[in-house]
Amino acid sequence: MIYKRNASDFMTGNVIVAGVNNTFDQVMEFFTRHKIQHLPVAEGTRLIGIISIKDMLTFMQDYLAGSGDVSKAALNAAFSIEKVMTANPTTVSPDTPQKDILEILAAGKFQAVPVVKSGDLVGIITNKDITRLYHYDATHIL
Repeated sequence: MIYKRNASDFMTGNVIVAGVNNTFDQVMEFFTRHKIQHLPVAEGTRLIGIISIKDMLTFMQDYLAGSGDVSKAALNAAFSIEKVMTANPTTVSPDTPQKDILEILAAGKFQAVPVVKSGDLVGIITNKDITRLYHYDATHIL
């Protein structure tokens, strides 16, 4: 039934993760290849930030305003994931109730929330996960 789940029941557990040394080109490849819009940034298993496709577009816009060189080499040289990511993002635990996660995402400040247990990244919940959950409930629960 709706609102009876915790984060661990519907999070995406196999998370694609970036590291602080990833280049602009590598981050864009993650987004493109895996068809995702949010990418946690970790050192080992420790979450240190999150970067979105919107963050990358903002970086590109700011970069283009100050430079005429849009080569991959120039973008990679100008890019620092630590400067573009949101450090210490809002997180939830695997035991966080669905209702609390809905409140976080409904506030509209962001569209994804990492799931962390004892500082380690164990999953992510995005608006897509919420949509899948509601679709499942609408088609399976009578």
